[in-house]
Amino acid sequence: MAVLLFTGWRRRWRAWSNARSPRQDQLTLTQRTVYILPSKGGLGYALVVGVLLLAAINEQLNLAYALAFLLGGVGLSAMWLTHANLRGLTLSLGTIASVHAGQSLSMPVRLDATKLSRGRFGLVLRANTEDDDTLPSEVPGEVMHGHQSTVLVPLAASQRGWLELPRLRIDTTYPLGLFRAWAYWRARQRVLVWPALDPHAPPLPDSGADGGVRAAVAARPIDMPDGLRPWRRGDTLRSVAWKKSATRLASGLAPVSREASMRPHQECWVEWDQAQGLPLEARLSRLAAWLVMAEQRALDLGQPYGLRLPNQTLEPAQGPQHLQQCLDILATWGAT
Repeated sequence: MAVLLFTGWRRRWRAWSNARSPRQDQLTLTQRTVYILPSKGGLGYALVVGVLLLAAINEQLNLAYALAFLLGGVGLSAMWLTHANLRGLTLSLGTIASVHAGQSLSMPVRLDATKLSRGRFGLVLRANTEDDDTLPSEVPGEVMHGHQSTVLVPLAASQRGWLELPRLRIDTTYPLGLFRAWAYWRARQRVLVWPALDPHAPPLPDSGADGGVRAAVAARPIDMPDGLRPWRRGDTLRSVAWKKSATRLASGLAPVSREASMRPHQECWVEWDQAQGLPLEARLSRLAAWLVMAEQRALDLGQPYGLRLPNQTLEPAQGPQHLQQCLDILATWGAT
């Protein structure tokens, strides 16, 4: 029964705090958004001061009165300083890079103190999940006055699709640890999680590769030595074979450039039907692994690749942006 009551109270508290802090791209902490309570050490400190004050009253000791009031003033000053260590701080979110499901992503939180006269020290950032109050990560942070700093909070990406960033909690016990002040921030930005990479994916299906090599070999002039090709506009001076070119220029022929190996330039397709017999998520993981392999092949051989899905086709290309477009399509496949 007690556990059920505590769980219900915790959910009501979260709903109330979320209503006070709607999702926004940037948040400046004010008195309305900063909470503060005594820590365990602060409660013990207050108990000692109370006992000292009672002894002073009972024994009528002036020095005990002075010490009790002095310690009480220190405690009140610590409360004000702890609250002020968060008040006025501006939080914003940097650019988040997409990752594959099962990997961890970094949530870059920018701490801005450019308009503050004092720095903010002893900060701890924690990412709270929406389902419960477990704290999967705690990252320390601080920022000097007049400057900005970025704190990377790691998050777990368990499944593909759009990921709502969890509620961020920032708290501090600076300077004496007698009080704990904290605030919540819910960022509006979302991050797209790609399908997990299949660790047991077979080699990339390669249809028509031999035809591409044969076509490239057939395109080579008969009198051209192996490893060389006719000079083309845009070739660097380093790639020109000067010794071979000298004899060719003397004969009235065009210079030649080095080409270490023949590279197939045919198109490669990653298709939905190539991963038949697998469940949906396993099929998407297999296609994601093949896309990464295709991008690596494109870097090595200059071979563009495309993606074919039911009722959707992405024309062959290469490069990080093309790979991201392909993975984005897989990440949102079947989502409503």
